[in-house]
Amino acid sequence: MIDGRKRHHARAAAIVTATLTTVGLGLAAASPATAAPNNDIDSAKTRVDRLAEQADTAAGNHHRAQLKLTRARTKVDRLTKQIKHHREIVTDSRSALATSAVEEVEEYGSGGTSVPTRDLPKDSEVMLSNVTLVSEDTDGRGQAMVRSSERVEKLAERRADVRDQVSKLAPREKALRNQEAKVDSRVASASAVVEDLEEKAEQKRLAAEQKRMEAAGGPAVAYAKAQVGKSYVYGAMGPDSFDCSGLTMAAWKQAGVSLPHSSSAQYASGRQISESELQPGDLVFYYSPISHVGMYIGNGQIVNALNPGSGVQISGLHDMPYSGAVRPG
Repeated sequence: MIDGRKRHHARAAAIVTATLTTVGLGLAAASPATAAPNNDIDSAKTRVDRLAEQADTAAGNHHRAQLKLTRARTKVDRLTKQIKHHREIVTDSRSALATSAVEEVEEYGSGGTSVPTRDLPKDSEVMLSNVTLVSEDTDGRGQAMVRSSERVEKLAERRADVRDQVSKLAPREKALRNQEAKVDSRVASASAVVEDLEEKAEQKRLAAEQKRMEAAGGPAVAYAKAQVGKSYVYGAMGPDSFDCSGLTMAAWKQAGVSLPHSSSAQYASGRQISESELQPGDLVFYYSPISHVGMYIGNGQIVNALNPGSGVQISGLHDMPYSGAVRPG
């Protein structure tokens, strides 16, 4: 649990760093749970780190209190079972003693409780032997009853002490649980603010990139489209003929962006993007390993120097095995 929390807090701190670095803003002072004073990046990072540390400390305190309370309650249950066991011994012993007394009375007659004074029968030795065994048995049960009764008293005292511990530990465990929940709520609020800032920063970045692509990609696309119909020559980069990477290199040169003359090298020269992010001017790559590049011009089309037989032409985005895309600049 604690490890998972640390990973979550580390991620929150990382988001703060990346987000604030990107947008140049701190967390707005909104509440103790989400505030970062003076829009300061270092203060925002310190705030998240401090919240994470508080949350980990609160979790550790609650965990330890919870363990103590659980152990105390377990001990109460164990003592209760032991008390029940010895009470059963007392009950059984008392019942056995009562039964033995009744049987002895019945043996000597129902008219009295004392041993008759008449002469002993011929088998008196056997009778005396039986009486001795009964007496020993009765004495043993009596001793067991006394021992168990004493044991019950001692166990009850111990249980009372442990129950007193439980009564003291339970409120503390509850308070620490509430404290942990409170700090966790603050961390969640701070993380929500950070994620909101991250989303806004990403939107801002995408808007800025859109404007840049419109400004830079426009001339690049216009140049590439103007080369349609020219021939394909391996290693050529204009103005009369091109190979695939020579065309994209020459096109982006119009926007002031320098690219290497290699499709695989161009794939490593910019930010890799998903197909859903494609904008006019982005470079699209084909085959595995990568051996061809074209320029996306919108509407599911690319302009590319295809091969010696086709030259520079407009093709469908998926006319060849698609490998990925990169945004230059």
